[in-house]
Amino acid sequence: MTKLVKDVVNSELVFVEGNSVFTDSLKVAEVFQKGHDKVLRDIRNLKCSVDFRQANYGESSYKNKQGRVMPSFIMTFDGFAMLAMGYTGEKAMQFKEMYIAEFNRTRHVLESHKVTLLSKEQKEIQNAVCRVIHTHYPLLRDGARRKYFSRIYSDLKNRYGVNSYRDIRRHDFKEALEFIRNWDSSKLESRPN
Repeated sequence: MTKLVKDVVNSELVFVEGNSVFTDSLKVAEVFQKGHDKVLRDIRNLKCSVDFRQANYGESSYKNKQGRVMPSFIMTFDGFAMLAMGYTGEKAMQFKEMYIAEFNRTRHVLESHKVTLLSKEQKEIQNAVCRVIHTHYPLLRDGARRKYFSRIYSDLKNRYGVNSYRDIRRHDFKEALEFIRNWDSSKLESRPN
């Protein structure tokens, strides 16, 4: 792999917006060592359908070094693939492979974060929390018990880096159940309310 290819691998080829992965015409121009005006021309001259163009290319802009607002395009993986098909040569092939790998890696990361607990698994988490609290602290009044419920759910959120136990990733489900079973509330006072 050439030094240039290594440098490009270490740069950000794609970016995430919402749950989608994109690149832009500036990055394509940089990576393929083409003038940005040539990349814009290539995108505008693509002989694809209107539907494909609208779904995969978005007009955008950026400020150049002189502070002028200049046109650019944001594109999906499919838009990038359509554009890059026209670029040939050994270096172009290396760059296409890098882009495809980066799109796929980023998409995989996004998808792994989206796979959260099913409603059935959420219910199992709730039931496990209730069992632990009621089994270990059967004499607490409701006011005091709420403090324990709040704490165990807070500990779950902190442990898994989520905003709600419902957002725990599915591959962490069994570990979360084990965490609940072994939960230690020694930091809480057990004053009845």
